[in-house]
Formats: sequence, C-alpha cells, structure tokens
Amino acid sequence: MLTALIWTFVTAIFFATISATVSFLARDKMSSFHFFTIGNLAASAIAWIVLPDWSMAGEVNWGMLFLFALATGIVNTASQAMLVLTLKLGHNGLTIAIRNLAAVISMFFALIFLHEKVSPVNFSGVAIIIISLTLIAVFSKKSNVSHDLKKWIPSVIIALLLSGAYQILLTGSLLLPESTRRAGVLTPALFMGCGISNLVISLFEISFRKIKFGTGIFNRRTLTVTGCWVAAAILQYFALFQALDAMKKCSMAALAWPLIIAINTSSFAIFCRLRWKEKYPITTIIGMIGCILGVILTIWGRK
Repeated sequence: MLTALIWTFVTAIFFATISATVSFLARDKMSSFHFFTIGNLAASAIAWIVLPDWSMAGEVNWGMLFLFALATGIVNTASQAMLVLTLKLGHNGLTIAIRNLAAVISMFFALIFLHEKVSPVNFSGVAIIIISLTLIAVFSKKSNVSHDLKKWIPSVIIALLLSGAYQILLTGSLLLPESTRRAGVLTPALFMGCGISNLVISLFEISFRKIKFGTGIFNRRTLTVTGCWVAAAILQYFALFQALDAMKKCSMAALAWPLIIAINTSSFAIFCRLRWKEKYPITTIIGMIGCILGVILTIWGRK
C-alpha cells in the first residue's frame, strides 16, 4: 500500500506542478488550445521515444489503445472548452467546486466496475475532501456572478460530466489488457489523442475566429515554460498510470482521484500563496486543513 500511496502523492504533486506552470502563462494573451496543441504533440513525440518497451509491441492491443487515445483526447479537449465557457459565464468559484465533484463520479465507477469496497471511514474522508475543496474554490477569490443562470447551470453540469468522463477513461485504462498497460504506450497515446483534438479546435479558431496560430507562444519565455510543461506532463501521466495500477492492486483505485485532487489543490494553493503572494480568507485555510484531514481518513485502516 505504501508504494501505491507514494505514486498517488507524486502524481498529485505533478498535477500541482502543471497548474503552477500554466499559471505563469495565465496573464499572457494566447489561445490555450494553441498552447496545448504544441505541448501535447511535443510530449507525445518525446514519450513515444522514451517510454515504450518495443520488445512488447507484439503483445499490445493497438486497436483498443488508439480507441483509448481518441476517446481521452476528445473528452479532454471538450472538457477544457466547456470549463473555459463556464468560467466566462461567471460563478467561477462554484464552477470549480462543482467540477471537483467529478472525483466522486470516478470513485463510483471504480466501485462498480473494479468491484472495490469503501469503508464508512474512507467514504467520510472523501466527503470531507469534497466539502473542503468547495470551501477553497468558493471563497479563495471573488467570482464573476452571471445573472444568466439558464446558460450557466447546463454549462456547469456538462463541465462536471466531461471532467468525470475523463477521469473514468483514465481509471478505465485499468481494464485494458495487462500487456498493453505494461508496454509503456498509454502515456504517449494519451498525449497524441489530446494533441490531435486540440489541433482540430486550433484549426477551427484559425479559420473562423481568425486567431493566428501560436500568437504569444513563440518567444523565449513562453517556450521555456512550455518545455517545463512538457516535462512535467510526461512525468505526471507516467506517475498517474503507475499510481492507478498500484492502487488497483490494493483495492484502492476508487480512492485515487479524491486523493489526487485534494493533494493537488492544497499544494497549488500553497504555491500561489508563496509565489504570487495571494491572500486567503480563513475559510480557504480551513478548507486546506480539511483536505489534509480528508486524505488521512481516506487512507485510514487500509491494508
């Protein structure tokens, strides 16, 4: 179990590293889809060179692998687009809080399809994590409040379902043949699918919104940050698949995403406090403490 928890913690830290890296670009005027197109395709190319064990190529179910890549790419890109739309409609804190509920969706998926069990103590830990994440999201900064709830409500529901679907697809990779998972091809295939899907949206922006490709990206500072993002992203998903596999062996895969999101959110909040000098109200601090308590309860009593 210790190995599984270490991989999960490492995964969460890399997720926070990704958020921190992107935060350096948040103030720049560029298309996020253009950035992620370049980043994902570069990460895919590097990962295809570095990660696969080509001696196992004959044992890989390539059809299922590319279906996995296509599905994750489409869902991830759609999730990004819907999140951006929902944030523009307002209620930013509530949007992030509701989207974090996706961890519960993926948890129930693992309980049903991986035949795992969660104790009342573990479940209470997950509940505390969700409540704590809500406190952090809603009160850490002022939200733009939209009066057009008829647009915001369906948008935030779709954002939640897409985020949950993406987590389900990643957790569902555990249902792929073991030879495919051990061959080191999941991470490069995932980046390939995301890169191609982002490229399609980027081409749409170029054609219909007249946004020049790479605007604000091709400069020394941004390319340096992009390189850091690529390295962190490769390590992030490599660690994620290791964590999911190890957690499954301990019958803890259902708890993987609640733990990852709790540690990721708390770590990124600490980064923003130290790096960007963001000030948090007492509710956010309580939420961060709650996340730590929730993580402890989530793994309490597991063997």
